Amino acid sequence: MYLVDNRNCTDPFINLATEEYLVRHLNCSQDSYLFLYINEPCIVLGKNQSIYREVNFDFIRNNKLKLCRRISGGGTVYQDEGNLNFAFITSFSNERVNNYAYFNRLIIDALSKAGLKTTADTRNNILFNNKKISGNAQFTDRKNMISHGTLLFDADLDNLRSALKENPFSIETKAPRSVSSSVTNMKGSMANIESTGHLKQFIEAFAQAQGTLTLTDGEWDIIQKTARDKFESFEWVYGRSPLTTITRGKILISIDEGIISAISNGSEKDSVWKELIGVRYCSDDVRIKLSNLANAEELMAILF
Repeated sequence: MYLVDNRNCTDPFINLATEEYLVRHLNCSQDSYLFLYINEPCIVLGKNQSIYREVNFDFIRNNKLKLCRRISGGGTVYQDEGNLNFAFITSFSNERVNNYAYFNRLIIDALSKAGLKTTADTRNNILFNNKKISGNAQFTDRKNMISHGTLLFDADLDNLRSALKENPFSIETKAPRSVSSSVTNMKGSMANIESTGHLKQFIEAFAQAQGTLTLTDGEWDIIQKTARDKFESFEWVYGRSPLTTITRGKILISIDEGIISAISNGSEKDSVWKELIGVRYCSDDVRIKLSNLANAEELMAILF
């Protein structure tokens, strides 16, 4: 096994692009890889989820967290500097698909050596004191596969709960929904590990890797371009959301691929709403569309 050096990057868009680059381009026929990294505060959705159901609009608007989407399925997670991400990249094998015990054995053994006794539940989470400290997901291109997860060390759990808190309006969509779980941090429960960075170093040492994979400047150029063009794009973060209908009071808003496809307040006389059809359903775009109206702020409060 080799470790992957990400130049201590904490940008979630770049780290997600790095994961995709690794799983699609590494030759894993002989070797496997472990990628450990820490993100600045962000929310990361599963590939097929609706951002409109998973993310609390008010909290995101007030705290300006980065909204991200990964290439694997699974539920939505909050991340900050108190969370350690791990990703195993190997060649594809049918026996490894959904076999999280195979991939997580190194993580669980490392935590055990540090004095943390963990268990796994039926949803492939890692638990400490019967509370979730790690969620997991997988992606494969049938040549390679990635199995990745999170480790809550000293995350801001208040922000986590607020960011993923259910919105106070009705949402209908066929998108897979995150499963709510009780969570906890590991800090204070492991000897001599006092920070997320220390935990990263400890797992790296425990892995006894054969060496470190250092990506070239050319590879980093590709990753950074993918981060900008794909992972930061509205089309990926919002547009991947399946058809979603939001009901806010008397207002019904249908959103298809991130675009308002229908909107109604039950009155054919109000043409303001019809003007929003075809507009991207995010506060910045809607605000621009409504900017010339005297009651723009009132309408914004209704829509978001």
